Amino acid sequence: MGAGMGIWGAVLLLAGDMLLLGHWGAAADFRAGMLELVRSAPVARIWAGGLLGPVAGALLVAGFWQVCQGVQVPAGRAARAMLGLFMLFAVGLAAIHSVWAVFELLIRTCVDGAAPSVCQAQAEAVQAYMRLSLLGLAVPGAMASLVLAVLVLRGRTPWPRWAVLANPLPLVVVLLPAFAAAPAPIGAVLLGGSASLLLLVFFVVAHVSARSVRGGPPAGLAGGLP
Repeated sequence: MGAGMGIWGAVLLLAGDMLLLGHWGAAADFRAGMLELVRSAPVARIWAGGLLGPVAGALLVAGFWQVCQGVQVPAGRAARAMLGLFMLFAVGLAAIHSVWAVFELLIRTCVDGAAPSVCQAQAEAVQAYMRLSLLGLAVPGAMASLVLAVLVLRGRTPWPRWAVLANPLPLVVVLLPAFAAAPAPIGAVLLGGSASLLLLVFFVVAHVSARSVRGGPPAGLAGGLP
């Protein structure tokens, strides 16, 4: 069982990231570079970046479904729980993507002459909401990744045990700090597209390393659900 739909979802999400956040520079200067991008980017670019979020989210859900379909019986309950958590993560990620476009349009309004105090208060409120949303998404994402890691290590999936290294949880722990410290000119690109890139690595490894697992048929989410 591969994960081709997830690859396309991660690619589209990365394209949206680059439309909303993509610029050259060091990761340490990401905020300043992003603000300059928002000031100068055409409004249509921001719209396109936000609108790609729901499409990418739907493909990510399909990709996670493909991943969960590979889980072997008797781990069907774990597969369904993992799918629900991954779906919550993917839908939330797509929603945040769309809200980020609204945030950038708000910044443009501030730059174009809105009252500084009003602008700052609105921007801080949106930023606080975004931080809370991202922290909330981290919970189901981490739980689903942990379940998947256990299933891979127990041989209940189509992937070899070494594929656990491409599990989203260790990828975040290892690669996210590296992205945050990356120098110019690629640092800002890596940091801006970090979530999409991590998902892309996960789905590519899942797709390429999938193999037949001995010991029983897949859990069959479609047939196992009531």
